[in-house]
Amino acid sequence: MTFKKVTIVIALFLGVFVVGADSFIISPLLPEIAHDFHTSISQTALGVTTYALCEMIGAPLFGPLGDRFSKRRLLLVGLSIFLLGTFLCAIATSLVPFYIYRAIAGLGAALFLPNVWAFIGSYFENKTMNKIMGLVMSALSLSVALGVPLGSFLAQLSSWHSAFWASGILSAIVVLIVFIAIPNTRSQSQKVTYLANFKAVFKTKNAPQALLTDLFWMFAFYILYTFLGSFLTLNFQFNVATTGTIFLIYGFANFIAASTGGFIMNHLGREKSIFINGCASIVFVLCLGLLGKSFPLMLLFLICIAFSMGFGVTAISAYLASLSANHRSTLMSFNSSALYLGLTIASALGGFIFENVGFWLLGVLSALAFAVATFLAHQLTKK
Repeated sequence: MTFKKVTIVIALFLGVFVVGADSFIISPLLPEIAHDFHTSISQTALGVTTYALCEMIGAPLFGPLGDRFSKRRLLLVGLSIFLLGTFLCAIATSLVPFYIYRAIAGLGAALFLPNVWAFIGSYFENKTMNKIMGLVMSALSLSVALGVPLGSFLAQLSSWHSAFWASGILSAIVVLIVFIAIPNTRSQSQKVTYLANFKAVFKTKNAPQALLTDLFWMFAFYILYTFLGSFLTLNFQFNVATTGTIFLIYGFANFIAASTGGFIMNHLGREKSIFINGCASIVFVLCLGLLGKSFPLMLLFLICIAFSMGFGVTAISAYLASLSANHRSTLMSFNSSALYLGLTIASALGGFIFENVGFWLLGVLSALAFAVATFLAHQLTKK
């Protein structure tokens, strides 16, 4: 690749990293935030739900803008809104304002992330696009490997507020890098016709089924992942720093898988990669839920999930980005919406199940959802 393309990939990678770190950072901090706000873990987890809900609703509303206007401008605006919400979370002193600030950050992410995937799909082609999609998506994994544990360690040294301060400062630096590195794309002056864009997306061959696959896949992942930090704290009596170390191990395994996912796709094909990793995920999440009270087994299955998720999610996003050139931003916004709808349902339902039944049932529900996603992926493979 040319130097210009390398700098573009680095800028997008860093942008996805800071958004990912802020999205995932709350999982190991839930017990600390709940204690500080004098509330329960399930109520605090609604901060995840609020963020996800705004991302879910905002993404399709903002998505068509990327098909009409400069993606560079939208990337900068979205990242700036996200930056504001993150800094506000750092100064939150009660639960309701914390919900509001998470909502602001979610709206910024709703504008930023879909345009990242759409930019990659429009700027890079064919097998190169597969590789770049995998590399940039691996930033989400690296945010788990580095961002979340770093937040956990900062919370252990000071308070959970420090994690959001660190995220905000890093986000401000990334805004400057994106401003310098991302080139302008041709903007169009046509009026944004939301209904026409939405109809075009859902008329695109295989798009509705692929989006439904992503929805079930993300629900399956987040119903376990959101409460993993709380499970580690309660079952093994780990402190925040130790829990962060577990996320560090998971994140690096997921990073390796996501960064190499493009190469795997080029050999297996996107549809087969989704199907194979979906089958593996069914086994691993079920084992984690039922056998996870043993620490060695818990860690083993968590690493296995990291690899199957890294390969699978990369393949889903690359597949969707390849379906439509004219409405790619809108399509990828629905992809983000499906992701966060899965997170919204998982965080809301999972909190009740975790506190009233146990972590094991979350594993069972995750396996069932992965089974549905894998069946849908199999239909795509047949087509």
